[in-house]
Amino acid sequence: MSVQAAVSLTPEQIKARKERRKVLIEELNRFGVTWYGDRPVKDLSLAELEHLNIRERGYQAKIYTRKMREEEEFGY
Repeated sequence: MSVQAAVSLTPEQIKARKERRKVLIEELNRFGVTWYGDRPVKDLSLAELEHLNIRERGYQAKIYTRKMREEEEFGY
């Protein structure tokens, strides 16, 4: 986000962004993601957190689908 865009945010928007950031960090931590490359998740920008969350949700869905397929095949 540019400096000019950041200056024009209302207090409500700032609060909403902080809350969204907090929720994303908690959700990623719940998945076991605490680092992204060489940076801790808590140091990522909101856009980076959103991107990482989308990737992690896709990965979790893939793992879940694989697990369900194995259960069907082997009759667990």
